[in-house]
Amino acid sequence: MINPTPMLPPSPIEISGFFTSAFEAMKRRLGLFVLIVLFPSLLMLAVFLICLLLVGGMAATGNQSAIGTGVVLAIVVFIAGVVTVWLAQLKSQAMMTQAAYEVAQNQQPTFSGVLRNTKGFLPRFLPLIAIGFGVGIAYTLLLGTVMFSMISAASSSSRSNAAGAAALIFILLIVATVPVAFWLSVKLLYVVPACTIEGLGGIDSLKRSWSLTKGSFWRTFGYSILPGLAVYVLTFIVNSVTQAITGPVASQFDLDNLSPAQIAAALLVALPAFGITLALQLAVQLLTTPFLQSYYAYMFIDQVHRSEMPAQPYGYAPQPGYGYPGGYPQQGYPQAPQQPQYPGQQQYPGQQQYPGEQYGQQPPQQQWPPNPQPGHNGQPGSSQNQWPGQN
Repeated sequence: MINPTPMLPPSPIEISGFFTSAFEAMKRRLGLFVLIVLFPSLLMLAVFLICLLLVGGMAATGNQSAIGTGVVLAIVVFIAGVVTVWLAQLKSQAMMTQAAYEVAQNQQPTFSGVLRNTKGFLPRFLPLIAIGFGVGIAYTLLLGTVMFSMISAASSSSRSNAAGAAALIFILLIVATVPVAFWLSVKLLYVVPACTIEGLGGIDSLKRSWSLTKGSFWRTFGYSILPGLAVYVLTFIVNSVTQAITGPVASQFDLDNLSPAQIAAALLVALPAFGITLALQLAVQLLTTPFLQSYYAYMFIDQVHRSEMPAQPYGYAPQPGYGYPGGYPQQGYPQAPQQPQYPGQQQYPGQQQYPGEQYGQQPPQQQWPPNPQPGHNGQPGSSQNQWPGQN
């Protein structure tokens, strides 16, 4: 990991700033975020259609052997499709993170652009996928072994103590899973942003997230749980509305007392209600998923500023560069006289010349992120250092 040359950091963002920036990012490129979220869902729909075609096509032949072959093929396609869709969801998280990062630089990200700029994300992330898969298998085997021991001991009255011990171990494992999962979810919050924005490998991204959350665990938890709670409240409200719509309709279905014609008529009446329900739930998913990813991406950027870009003398304003959004409005500083514009230099309100700085001399700079993705080029744009929602 190449540490960036110390620069004048922006003022730290507080919770309201994260919400504002995430909403502004969605406002600017809502269509792009929706398309990215829909990508895995459309892929899953394609998998279902292929499975239905396989089974239906074989069933139409009337050949029992062909039907069995179709079912086996459909199962194989479904399993492969589920794995592919899960990988696509990881890819979509990286694409949303990349889109939020580019919006923070006042760029106009596109689907093809963020797809290209996240090229190589899944291969880099593969070691973490393998580790997670291995841990999941080991945990499942451990629970299965304890459960099997508990059942075997319970079948014999002479092993009541062993059964009780096995049951206690099983309960302790389940209970211990909750705090461990909570702790890991906070410590690994920045894995995807580090792998996406900084182009790190899976293991290095894990180390990066671990390092950034060191000494700020509870702050990270507090800042990250609030958008989740907001999404939960919104989801709860939408579910309550949909239940109020579909509840009376569903209560009209009495399959024992209705004729097929009456059931068909009731279904025609219920279709609009169920359609509204599905539309509301889909809208919630399409809006909340990119909001959370943008929020966490900006948390990552802010944490880098907080932990790795030390403060400078009072009165200085952020310098452009490093390929990283860092230009926050500076409040309460007196305006300095206009400085001469050097080639390639931008002038910011309130910016003062460094002590001893001469014409043509700039403090040494190092590009940030250290491993820019294709399309970043690590170069500051004319308005690159502005956060979404900040002017």
